[in-house]
Amino acid sequence: GCPLVRDVFELTGDFCRVPKRKCHRHYCWEKLRRAEVDLERVRVWYKLDELFEQERNVRAAMTNRAG
Repeated sequence: GCPLVRDVFELTGDFCRVPKRKCHRHYCWEKLRRAEVDLERVRVWYKLDELFEQERNVRAAMTNRAG
């Protein structure tokens, strides 16, 4: 079932116990959850790219200092 949340984003650890076909309150929750996971994945990739850029800048500054 759909994971239940408190205050929009805080997971409670409980799940909706109504059968999927009969639950009108959590319509298409799987698509929304997949979208949340994909969005989080994109955020992580952007952060990783940003960190690689910072590392490249630091390495360039270190090589320029050594000369």
